[in-house]
Amino acid sequence: AWINVVRGLLDALEGVWEGPGEGHYPTMEPFAYREQLTFSRLGDKPILSYTQRTWRAGTDTPLHAECGYVRVDRDRVELVIAQPTGFTEIHHGASAGGVYELGLTAFGRTASALRVDTVRRRWALDAHDLVVDLWMSYAGVVDAHHLRSRLRRQL
Repeated sequence: AWINVVRGLLDALEGVWEGPGEGHYPTMEPFAYREQLTFSRLGDKPILSYTQRTWRAGTDTPLHAECGYVRVDRDRVELVIAQPTGFTEIHHGASAGGVYELGLTAFGRTASALRVDTVRRRWALDAHDLVVDLWMSYAGVVDAHHLRSRLRRQL
């Protein structure tokens, strides 16, 4: 029966999701962006490849990108990410009722990367959308909400 749970989690995310987002943080001006998440199967393994890209709202100016993998084991979800900003993230979490709560368990940073201390993510599926939230600890601010986007499946 657990294999059906795994397939359900993978099926729920698979595809291309796109939509608007808003960013804010106590140390910066609010901003709007467009986000695209792509989740693709890797054969029969309980793994999805993951890519994320954002652009400044109303333009084709890139803001951010990251790539990695979503790994599912029963109802446990693992997210492995590499970013061109010099960060790597490993998240472990669970899925219940279409909500993926992902907490950071390992964080790597290059010598020139910003001094971000932690990152926490949530993906929540509702009727037609994937709502993406990110919190971070940076510049003396602990676990503050930073990003929210509402994405619609495109393919």
